[in-house]
Amino acid sequence: MDRTTFLCATAGLFAAATLPVAAQTPSEKRSLWIWQTPLSQSAGIVAFAAANDFGTLFLSVAKEDRSALEAGDASAAAALRSLRATGRTLYLTAGDPAWVEKSRSEVPTTIRKLLERNRDKSLFDGLALDIEPHTLPDWKDGSNKDTLAHNYIALLALIRSKAAAQGVPVLATVHPTYAKYNPPGAYAASLLQRAAGAVDSTDLMAYRNAEATLESFGGEAMQQLGALGKPWWLGVSTHTNSPAGTSYASLPAKSFFPSIDQTAADLAKRYGTSFAGIAVEDYRNTRTLLG
Repeated sequence: MDRTTFLCATAGLFAAATLPVAAQTPSEKRSLWIWQTPLSQSAGIVAFAAANDFGTLFLSVAKEDRSALEAGDASAAAALRSLRATGRTLYLTAGDPAWVEKSRSEVPTTIRKLLERNRDKSLFDGLALDIEPHTLPDWKDGSNKDTLAHNYIALLALIRSKAAAQGVPVLATVHPTYAKYNPPGAYAASLLQRAAGAVDSTDLMAYRNAEATLESFGGEAMQQLGALGKPWWLGVSTHTNSPAGTSYASLPAKSFFPSIDQTAADLAKRYGTSFAGIAVEDYRNTRTLLG
């Protein structure tokens, strides 16, 4: 995920009750990540979402809008509410790999402020955590991977506990490689299983533009998420200048929705109601793709 803008243990985790998820209509089987887009453009987002059947939005609130929301600005709040109109579900996003560099007893300040504002004004439906600890140097070289993984799972559980007190569901982005890594611990479970067990739903950042390559890269992760039974989205990318085979930007625009809808139908047959739908990354690049 793009993190340049921002607003962006474990046996008990699997047993924890998932917050209620409403039954989905076909349009809700598509979701959209929105980055680097000010709330002044909310009308354009609403029109695009309506025209293309995106029923769930994952919004990173642009820097220029954060202070306004924290100050209780009425126009900023109205823009957020417009994104929830006509039955759309709105998640606000937050996350930083640095959050897991140390253990925490309190949620990050950004999360606390989001929950406080939502408690007072009811501005959004859920939190989407884009933390991505696998991007940290100490994770990549293996020097501190186990500790970072432990901190990550503990943080997900902590945030979900705080959010659940307000009835706010929590989604976390997860990477397919988490399915192949079993952190040390008393329970034989992968990092993916532990992460998904700690939150209400996940977005699997598989990013492949063909089902054959999706299966080879993300098949094990999809099987683990499907077996857990909690809702999970499949992430697809429309970013330009992406590695070959990872983005729909390299394919004809007319094939985009038929392709992702076919993938969604195939996955729904395989995994049933645990498969939530396709999560498109992201709004600006998808607008460019579709023209």
